[in-house]
Amino acid sequence: MRPTLTLILLACMLQACGPLRQMQKVQSQIPQLGSIGEHRSSLFEKDFQKVGEPILERPISVSLQSIPFSGNLKSRYEKYRVHMGRPPLATTMDSVQLKNLSYYRAEINDLVDLVGELNQDYNSNLSSYLQEDKELVLLSSISFRGDNVLSGKLDSAERLYLTTDRSGTMVLRIGGGIHDGFSIKQSDLEVFDFQKANFCWDKDNKGRSRIAHILMDGGSCPGETEKDPKKLDKTPDYLKP
Repeated sequence: MRPTLTLILLACMLQACGPLRQMQKVQSQIPQLGSIGEHRSSLFEKDFQKVGEPILERPISVSLQSIPFSGNLKSRYEKYRVHMGRPPLATTMDSVQLKNLSYYRAEINDLVDLVGELNQDYNSNLSSYLQEDKELVLLSSISFRGDNVLSGKLDSAERLYLTTDRSGTMVLRIGGGIHDGFSIKQSDLEVFDFQKANFCWDKDNKGRSRIAHILMDGGSCPGETEKDPKKLDKTPDYLKP
């Protein structure tokens, strides 16, 4: 089991580490839906380095779509296969299979409840870490393919949700249908694309910084909320002596 952010923070405190940003990162082979990390992108590839994950005491709903491959996404999937050392699709499928090829997109769609979870006391260490590093983002959507067995289970699922299991690890689970309660091992998925979301902050009635919104890629923080929570502490010019 990979260490959680909470365990890393505890180790950091015991060993008197340097700034939080310099903490050892949690290594992850694939981008995991619902995790927190650093996003980097270039013209040819996207990268997500996981640093931790929230504790979820209530299930967070995830939408699931089966989508035919477009030219761009098919090209990205082909590059993913090459990167993983797998043969080109044309050598494993006939023309009919290639034409009908599809993938799944799973996206967190219960953002209000997720904000509520992130602001709970049991996620206070994670919240503090997010306030220290405004570049950290939430991995909000993944595009992937699975094997035939998993695809059959996904096609018959009534819903998907994220939750924290008994071991303290966040899992993606099927809800409803004949496979109700089945946990999907995200490390077994062929995740070839993903989307991220940023955080917008405000203060509660006690003056403490809290997450106000989860902002999908491309938007700006609404109202008086800020992407950088440290800006909430700045005194407005008209109040300065």
